[in-house]
Amino acid sequence: MLSLNASDPTAFRVHPSQVSQQPGSLANGTHVPPLLYSSPSPTASIVWVNTLWLLSLVFSLTSALSALLMRQWSRKYTELPHIPSLSCERARVRSFLFLGTIKYEMHLAVEMIPMLLHLSAFLFLVGLVIFFYPIHKTIAIVLSISVGLLGVAYLTLTILPCVYRNCPYRTPMSGIFWCLWHTFAFLVVFCLQWILRRLHALLVPYNLGDVKSPRQRKLTEWLEGIENVLNNHRQCLRDGFQDSIVRVALDAPEIVDLKALAWLLKLPALAEKSKIQNFIANTPGETIVQLMNVPAGSGRSIFRDHLFALLRSCAPGTVGLDEDMRRSRLLVCLDAVHRIVKASSANYGVSPSESVLSDVRTNFANMGLMRALWADTDPAIRLVSRSICALLARHLLLRPNGREEPELDWLKEVVGSPPNAGDNYFDDIVTVDRMNLKSFVYGVLSIQTDKLSSKDATVFAETLAILMNAGGRTSLSRDIFEEQLTAFVHWTENDDDKHRDEVIGKLRDMLQAFKRHSEQQRRNTM
Repeated sequence: MLSLNASDPTAFRVHPSQVSQQPGSLANGTHVPPLLYSSPSPTASIVWVNTLWLLSLVFSLTSALSALLMRQWSRKYTELPHIPSLSCERARVRSFLFLGTIKYEMHLAVEMIPMLLHLSAFLFLVGLVIFFYPIHKTIAIVLSISVGLLGVAYLTLTILPCVYRNCPYRTPMSGIFWCLWHTFAFLVVFCLQWILRRLHALLVPYNLGDVKSPRQRKLTEWLEGIENVLNNHRQCLRDGFQDSIVRVALDAPEIVDLKALAWLLKLPALAEKSKIQNFIANTPGETIVQLMNVPAGSGRSIFRDHLFALLRSCAPGTVGLDEDMRRSRLLVCLDAVHRIVKASSANYGVSPSESVLSDVRTNFANMGLMRALWADTDPAIRLVSRSICALLARHLLLRPNGREEPELDWLKEVVGSPPNAGDNYFDDIVTVDRMNLKSFVYGVLSIQTDKLSSKDATVFAETLAILMNAGGRTSLSRDIFEEQLTAFVHWTENDDDKHRDEVIGKLRDMLQAFKRHSEQQRRNTM
């Protein structure tokens, strides 16, 4: 391609001087052979086409050969540790080979294989464009546009993961572009920092960095910003491309996890009741509250819809479930609702919104469901359902804005109303708050024949602490709890309830146990 073919008949031409020699040669009986022209020099396009195509061939063959070698190396890496018979010796061989892959940067060799193949493809396409320009302009232009669009798309896919760390698209050149970009930016910012430091030394006095003028203050702010940018580029170069993505992901806000969980809850597989039950049972309370606060496209939380559907499937009176399975599912639902309500009073770090609590009161803690749960034979179901209502009632009582008629009716159902109570009865917040505490305590202990289990006793004590404004489990004020519980015992001694003596006896036993536990903790800390 770079020279003429000597066997081609058209390569031979008769020189003009030979024409004049032909008659004489014929007369003399001699023959003058035609002279062969020297081959003309190849054009620049021919040189470029051959260079690009040959390089493309070399790179593609190198990529194929490297892939074959990498496969053989990987097979040896997996086979060699199985040669020894003892497990400790196998572990030693595997560790030895693993350290070798780290020492000789085997991951770079793996990344080079697709890089060579990509480079080979682009060299061939560029050579194809150059080849068609002398032949046919239209074809060359169409090829140029196609290859240009492909190059722009490839460059975009290379740069995107360097700008947006969560971008799933990348090419083998992304890591190289990452290093080049941050190295260049680091050098530019370093030079800019050096200039600003010189200006800072001239304009800002050294007396403890005292900044007096707006110009000095602005210069100081610029210098601090430049130093932060420089440290960021330095950290990116130190971490590398992949580790930098991991660092940014770990520093991302919690809303990322919530959005991922909300997307997971949209999957049809989680519509199965057993799977959503396991999901709710293994989700921390704080995450449950956050999921309830994250609305979906319809304005309502997907987690809320799953929880409500699960609760309806195991509510009292439902059929089709084994009784033990129904109670287990019901306890999971009640525990999730209890965590949501408790977060409105306890220090969980996150609180449910007012709309979430209103929805819980209307749909999850309506009296049609709660009264059936208060009379359940399972003490855990009775306790948790009572605690949900008591905590919701306290939130309504302490809410600064007014209460609507449905909320007041619900409060009367939970707290109760003494005879001859006036219309403004709920204006006396202190009295109603104490009645709410009494309703919870009597509702749990009056029908509790056996001693509460350790888990139920913990739930009961946490709810008591919140209702008595003594904190929760994580921030329990023992002195306030003991004082408020003692005052409540004295207050209930004047009641004429038939369960009064039984309830007071259980409360006193709890108070004595609490005092012994507090005294033991004080001794342990001394």
